[in-house]
This record gives sequence, structure tokens and C-alpha cells, in this order.
Amino acid sequence: MLRNTILDLMNDHQSIRAFTDQPVSQEQIDTILRAALAGPNIQNFQPVTFIEITDQAFKAEITQVVGMKYIETATRFFVVAVDYSKDLIGLDAEQQALVIEKLKSYQIFEGGVISASIALGRAQIAAESLGLGTVTMAGAMGAYELYEERLKLPAYVKPIMGFSLGYPDQTPGVKPKLPLAGSLMKDYYRPAQMAQAVADYNETMRQYFAKRGIDSDWTQHNIKLFGKLTTNPGLSAYPQAKGFDLN
Repeated sequence: MLRNTILDLMNDHQSIRAFTDQPVSQEQIDTILRAALAGPNIQNFQPVTFIEITDQAFKAEITQVVGMKYIETATRFFVVAVDYSKDLIGLDAEQQALVIEKLKSYQIFEGGVISASIALGRAQIAAESLGLGTVTMAGAMGAYELYEERLKLPAYVKPIMGFSLGYPDQTPGVKPKLPLAGSLMKDYYRPAQMAQAVADYNETMRQYFAKRGIDSDWTQHNIKLFGKLTTNPGLSAYPQAKGFDLN
């Protein structure tokens, strides 16, 4: 397998959920976000905005709602949003109407989500290259009503992820991922290949969990998670409330 410092950094990723008290400077944040936003995005619309929440009481309130302590205890915490409001600036009424009609389509919203996801992945790598630890969380969107109330979000700005970072106060280890055969196909989808990849990975994860005192494999662990998963009808309707009709 080919190696270099960047590949090693990416392959050694650990999600960090405990942080030290060491401060993270604004210079570090600016460096991370410049690198994050230098990546590709849909049509150069640049529909991504990071909103940092600095109010510790507000972070604690979000934590109480979603049950994620690493929001409250993170040195720096951001809400990452799809943001097409910036693309309406400077347009006349007719031009705005044209753009707003286009924003109702699913493909435009999806393009924003993909753009934000790319930026978030790049932000993680940039942060880790500076010795910081990070964790991303879709579950932070469970507090979307708080975000609407406190962050003064205009139409066409919809949060999609939370992003915590700081200096690591834990070493959780690298979690094994599916073998490449479980994520790479050639020419067409091969169910038998996927079944074998999952079987191989289940054995890997059974050993991984056993070292942590857990009797499970990947498939068994997933069904437990799906069983506990609760859906939020409000979140399902939230894109429409922000102006993305998703026709």
C-alpha cells in the first residue's frame, strides 16, 4: 500500500469526543476553514457556511437536547449549514424569483449537502494536521429548533451537521472499516462480493468489540442501533420550511 504523511493522517483518523482545556486560536480556525472551503462545490455557488457557537450556556442547552456531551465540552463547536442565501444577494426581484424556483429542486439541495460534506471532511483533515482532534455529528441537528430560534437563520440556510474540535484528551483508537471490496465495485453491483465483504468485516469487528468487552459484530451492532434510532418528523419537514421544496 502506498504511503505518505497525508495518507497516514487520513488512515489514522480517530473521532475525538473528549478535549483538553488547551485553547484553539482563531488563526488555527481560519487556517482550517480556508482549507476546508478551498475544495470543490456545486457550480461554485459555494453554498456552505460554518456558524460557530461560542456561548457556553447555549452549547450546554444543545447538549441537553441531543445528549452529546462533546458539544458542550468542545473547545470550538460549529454548526455546518447548506447556505444558498448568499446566492440571492445582489439580484433583482425577477432574478431572485428564478433562483428561488430552482432551489426547490432536490438536485440543488443535494448539491449543497454534498458541498458541505466535502468541506467538513477537508476541515477534519486540516484540523488533524495541526494536532487537533475532531468529531462530526448528524445527531446535533436534533436541536434544529434551537438553531432556528437563536442563530437567526434566513430562508435557504439549513444546518446539516455539528462539528466539534479541540486538542484530544483521549486516544480511542482507529476503528476498522469495511475491506475495500465492501465499497468498491467494477462495472456493475455485485451482491455476492458485498456479502463476502460484510462477512469478513463482521469477523474483524467481532475481534475489535471483544477487546472492548462487547460480544457483537458489525451486523449485530447495526441492528441494535437501528432499533434504538428514533425518527423526527419535524426534521423530515425542515428542508421545506427553509425553502427547499425538493420537487
